Amino acid sequence: MPESLVQTNSKTALGATYDAQNKCVNFALCSKNATKVFLCIFKEPKGADAVMNLVMKKRENSNIWETSVKTYALGDLKEPIFYGFRIFGPNFEYQENFEIGSDIGFKTRIDEEGNRFNPNKLAFDPYCREISHLPSDVCPSLEIFRSGGELNFQDNAKLAPKSVFWLDENFEPIKITPRAFCKEIIGEVHIKDLTRTLNSEFSGTYLGAKEFAPALRDMGFTMIEFLPLCEFDHREDGQNHWGYMTLDFFAPARRYSHDKSFTKPLSEFREMVNEFHKNGLKVCLDVVYNHTGEARIHYHHNDDASLMNFALIDNANYYKLSQGECEEYSGKYYRANSGCHNDTDVTKEGFYNLVADSVAFWAKQGVDAFRFDLAVSLMDIGNEKEVYDKNSSLAGKLTEELQRRGIKVITNSNEAQEGIMLIAEPWTCGGQNCYQLGNFPDNWLEWNDVSRDTIRRAGLFGEQINLFDIRNIFEGTKTKFGERFGAINFISCHDGFSLYDLNSFKQRDKNTTGGSDWEICSDNDNDEDKKENAIKKELSILFLSKGVPMIGVGDMVMHSKCGNNNSYNRDDETNYIDYSPIYKENSFEKRIFDFTKNLMGLRKQSALLTSIDFEKKLKYFDDKAQEIEYDNENFWLDYSKNYFGIQAQNETEGYFFAISKSKEDEPIRLPQASFGKNWYILFDTSNKEHTNFEPKAFFGLEYKLNPNSIVVFKQL
Repeated sequence: MPESLVQTNSKTALGATYDAQNKCVNFALCSKNATKVFLCIFKEPKGADAVMNLVMKKRENSNIWETSVKTYALGDLKEPIFYGFRIFGPNFEYQENFEIGSDIGFKTRIDEEGNRFNPNKLAFDPYCREISHLPSDVCPSLEIFRSGGELNFQDNAKLAPKSVFWLDENFEPIKITPRAFCKEIIGEVHIKDLTRTLNSEFSGTYLGAKEFAPALRDMGFTMIEFLPLCEFDHREDGQNHWGYMTLDFFAPARRYSHDKSFTKPLSEFREMVNEFHKNGLKVCLDVVYNHTGEARIHYHHNDDASLMNFALIDNANYYKLSQGECEEYSGKYYRANSGCHNDTDVTKEGFYNLVADSVAFWAKQGVDAFRFDLAVSLMDIGNEKEVYDKNSSLAGKLTEELQRRGIKVITNSNEAQEGIMLIAEPWTCGGQNCYQLGNFPDNWLEWNDVSRDTIRRAGLFGEQINLFDIRNIFEGTKTKFGERFGAINFISCHDGFSLYDLNSFKQRDKNTTGGSDWEICSDNDNDEDKKENAIKKELSILFLSKGVPMIGVGDMVMHSKCGNNNSYNRDDETNYIDYSPIYKENSFEKRIFDFTKNLMGLRKQSALLTSIDFEKKLKYFDDKAQEIEYDNENFWLDYSKNYFGIQAQNETEGYFFAISKSKEDEPIRLPQASFGKNWYILFDTSNKEHTNFEPKAFFGLEYKLNPNSIVVFKQL
């Protein structure tokens, strides 16, 4: 390689970037513990050796390795280029006589510091916008990526996924008019499941979602939260439909692109975002930074690990490692509080910056919000032991880091601010202190499992909760958030039963893969009227409570997974949403659909129901219309009490929510309406005909609630 084609640039960003002024492409990689790095450039994604192997230089006083290549040496970038890295380190040292596919310089597969460097394996760039193919496309068993036995010395570069670089056009996403985040209604969905059953050449893709945007708007959603869209291997662990095993945090998954050719996934993703914005819909990405789809141990032997990118680039700096406590582990092994083979380490430079860089990248593609999977990992400031701090951790500093990258973050949910929203799943799957609901920085919102469990019990097992538990949800779960507006309320999500199933099954189907028996669920005695009332009651609490409501798109049309409560591996009708039942006049599915749609409409039209201080506008009444004091523990904590009423009122609106958890009829009295006004019934969850929410005349103040129901009155 002529020396004139190789340059160093102290301003090089991580990954591959085009430098128009100097007519070159800059390459940069972060590795603290590497001792020698080669950039390998290929003409083809598979089947050929590298055409260039360039030594990268370590930037002075940093952990960044870099080099630049003139564009004329890359065919003037008329076609995408493919590249990767071979990396040496303390456990596999570089020697001048090293030959690819040999053990020259090899010391150990993993040393006491946790290094797993192996120049026989090609690493793709963690910052690339696209990888050429999936590991399982060329080796479903992943053998060519493993370090066990003689596999460690087999060169895999001809078949390994390559990073793809192309000249990208400037992209300015269509902006959506800012609105207060407290007024959002979130629909959660898997992008393929959203349109897979529809009659369209684009079904199951970004372009299919683009076509469906007007329908999502008309359903009542204001934001769609997609299960992970970053590149992943769908054959991981046999079958991985949901996508929670990320391989590339900057690349949209190719399997959701209608056109699978290079450069198209990002292009089609952008088309989808723009169409959503045209329809007033925000886009939220479920992002998984707590673990990766790469590193894992095979057959419980620590010497036999998967090596694809981070583990090859700097295993000890990108992953959390712990010392082995038994003979089968040599050196350090992967921590896995994520429950997914490994935990990333955001306390160190590599992944700390990657998270901020990745979020900033997607924000620049028009993404409006981010739901961070197992987000407690971002609060960690320890390593061997879990130590969490909401201020000094990445979770506490992410707003500042994003601002440094030119991305604004919403800091007040009550204001129509420009910027992105940060949403936490505030727990992990294991480890000490792994449950942190209510403890994230004030500008974060959090998935609220307290509302999930309480709403389910209110609909199914009223005897298991007291009236304070229900009141707590209406007030924004003050027991966890205080007066802070922090809750993303939901009844069900991708994890666990669908809304229909949790009201139709006593337990999960034992024939399904994965899942657990923790579910709060019931078959409602196989009584269809009882089931419909329970579902409507659950939905009513969800949409009338303080916080941002979230519901699965499939739940709105009563999609059933037939008792499967962990359908992560089902790329079939288990997950594909069928919309046809809602078009059957007077069907159960249509009634629930219309009821939910009208709840959304009621919420969106009401300044009162979406106010950030909603709890301050509430008064509580017993069945005799006597006001109940906030601190009357004898009433609120008495499990035998089965009824209370909520009067919600501001200067222009007034509602009364009559809430029963009794198994019997509950005669009640309403308080007097304001002077010159009367109470009108909007809906009774036990009345199948109450789906359109047209105010119905109501005379007097006496009403008899049917068992376990909610009736909503409006003051007119």
